[in-house]
Amino acid sequence: MRRSPDQIIRLVAIALGGLAALFAAVELANTVAPETSSASPVTDDPLQAELVRCRSVTPEELETDTTCHAAWAEQRRRFLGLPGDNSEKE
Repeated sequence: MRRSPDQIIRLVAIALGGLAALFAAVELANTVAPETSSASPVTDDPLQAELVRCRSVTPEELETDTTCHAAWAEQRRRFLGLPGDNSEKE
């Protein structure tokens, strides 16, 4: 039983539409699922507390907030393993 080109194109279009619907359903399920708020671990590190505060600062407030800039600079320094400003120089 030979199919005409119109029937083949129609079947391919239906298959692609089904795949698109499947991907849309998966994406919708991922976005609708409630996000679990991961509680940040309680630490005695004041830098981490300051970084948590800085995440809630608006962009307008950030322009003048020098403590956030300093906290982020210190976090970058720690992450990259760079020497601190108060290290002993011999």
